[in-house]
Amino acid sequence: MSNLARNFQEKRDYIRMQVDTPATLTLSDGQSYQVTCIDLSSSGVQLKSQEPIPVNSAGELKVESGGGSTLPLHARVSTCRVQSLDSGDYRIGLSIDSFL
Repeated sequence: MSNLARNFQEKRDYIRMQVDTPATLTLSDGQSYQVTCIDLSSSGVQLKSQEPIPVNSAGELKVESGGGSTLPLHARVSTCRVQSLDSGDYRIGLSIDSFL
């Protein structure tokens, strides 16, 4: 195993899967956002959004599967990070609290 792979393993419990698919984030207050899921792991999701989403918000995330026999991912989530990008978009970090 290379040093790079070993260092990666030590820092992250779960490997992130790179995706680029539509998703819907609905906060507990009813506000809904159309976002893009850019990566996910078994414990978290990273989104790209045209609007900022408040940190520490709770809600439900539904990520489209691409069809076939694979169901969409549906989970209870909490926002833990919001980063403004140079493009004017926002990168949103979510922790997955439970799967629905």
